[in-house]
This record gives sequence, C-alpha cells and structure tokens, in this order.
Amino acid sequence: MRESIRKERVQRAARKVGAAIMGTVCTAALLGTPLSAQAAAKGGGVFGQSRPAGTGGITTISGAAGGGIVPWALIAGYGGAGQVGFTASYTNASTANFDANAYGVAAGIDNRVEVSIAQQNLDVGNTPVTGTFTPATVGATLTQDIVGVKVRVLGDALAQGTWVPQVAVGAQYHHNESGALMNALHLGTKTSGTSYYVALTKVWLKGLLGHVTVVDFTLDATRANYNGLFGFQGANNPSYHYEPELSAGVFLDPHVVVGGEYRSMPRAMARGTASAADAWKDVFVAYVPNKSVSLTVAYAMLGHIAGVPNSNGLYTSVTASF
Repeated sequence: MRESIRKERVQRAARKVGAAIMGTVCTAALLGTPLSAQAAAKGGGVFGQSRPAGTGGITTISGAAGGGIVPWALIAGYGGAGQVGFTASYTNASTANFDANAYGVAAGIDNRVEVSIAQQNLDVGNTPVTGTFTPATVGATLTQDIVGVKVRVLGDALAQGTWVPQVAVGAQYHHNESGALMNALHLGTKTSGTSYYVALTKVWLKGLLGHVTVVDFTLDATRANYNGLFGFQGANNPSYHYEPELSAGVFLDPHVVVGGEYRSMPRAMARGTASAADAWKDVFVAYVPNKSVSLTVAYAMLGHIAGVPNSNGLYTSVTASF
C-alpha cells in the first residue's frame, strides 16, 4: 500500500515537473528582449551552458539553486546572457527515525531570473510513539509542494577585484498536502505560506589557501515550521520570523568542493512538542565532474524534530543540468 502511494507521488511530481518546464519556456519566450537575439549576439544558442561549471551551485531541498539547505544568489543552470538553462534534482536525507526526499526542477533565464518547483516528502515510519506522534499517525508521510522565484538584482559573484557580492531576492510558496494529518499531529495552524529571502553570494578565485572559495549569507523571512513540512505559524505567533543562513565552500580542485552550512529555524511556532526546533547544519562534499551533473554527500545535523532529539544523518543529492 505504501509503495503504491509512493509511486503515485512520484508520478504526480513528474507531471508537475513537466508543467514547470513548459511554463518556464513560455515565460522565456515572452521576455521583452528576445532571448534568441541576445544569444545570437553572444554567439550561442538559447538553450546554452556558457557559464563555468559550478557556478549554478547545487540544489536545495526546496528546489532553488544554492547549497543543500540554503538558497544562494546564484541562478540555476549554466545559461548566460540570453540563454535558458534547466536543472532537475533528487535529494534524500535519512536519520534513525525519519526519511525525507525531495524532487525538483528549476530554470534559469538570462542568468537573471530563476523559477523552481519541488515536492518534499517526510516519512515518519520509524518515529517513536511519543510526544507529537501516536499509534494512529506513526508510519504516515507529510508532503508539501514548493514553487519558487528568484531574481538577481545586483552584482556578479565571479567578479574579482571587488567585495560587492551577487545579490538576489526570492520568494517560495509552500502548500502542505497533509492538512488532516497536520491537525492530527497538532502542528502548524496553516497549510500554506510564503517565505521571502535575500541572498548575497561571493566567489574568490584565489580564496582560502589559494583555492576557489564561495561564501553566502541569506536572510529568510518565514512563518514555516520545519521548512513547511509541519505547516505554518502558530496559534499564538502568526508573525514572520527573520532567520539567518550561512554557507561556505572551498574547491579542493576544479571538481571537488568541501564546506558547511547553517540555517536558523523559527522556534515555538507549531503546537506541542513540534515547537522544539533547532537550527539545521551540515558539512558536505560535492563532486562536479562536468556541467551535466553534480553529486553531493553531507552529514546533516537537524536537531529536534517533533520532540525527537539528535536527528542527524546522511544527506545525498544529485543535480542534472541541461
């Protein structure tokens, strides 16, 4: 039964992926300055990869380009001026009690605008029957869909000789499909919500110990509980919270990046034991052999999840670019 439900969710995510790709292509076609004309002026095609490998980041669990848990100011794909680039990603994070996965696609237009869509699933099958979870809810899966947009407003992360970073603003609309389950678990009071962020990303070609180094700072305005998987806001706390997020990575060689991330989480927004949220952290290794694919392995430290402490485990992600 659970396997059939999983297959149905995969098929539903695939349909949404296709719709997102078609919608992005239509958006590109309607831009004021035709992308084909810009690409021709640059000597390339509309669907191109003129940017260097690694400059699209990897893919976050929410579908945006960036690190694994923090969106960056970089635009998805490798398309440059007048080009459209696409990415497709899959992510899995497993702890002793939880298993989460995410599917997503994103498109970068003119190295200026990014549109993304993702679906996240949190399987609580191994969760102890304590606190938030009961015998009737153990084994359930929480599912949410996320649609995002990001716009680069200033700077170029690769520009050298200046401290000015690449700056982007973004928004992500979350819709949790598990409203009845959320009520049973006494989680957030809303099933949908929008988060906003501003991201600053800078790359130094001769950074730490002479290696290429990337640093990002993101400020997130959100009412999401556990990134929306546990719904939004709380009965006594409907306001937005402003949460800092940090990422840093060093290229050991042109294809291997090591680094870490920190993402602050709102506290006391959901009801009951679910309110004990901790900051998310990870240390990662990413392998970028070419512009077509990147592989990431991380150790994720997610703290308390629904009253279950020390939710740490392996995080793996693959991103295809085309």
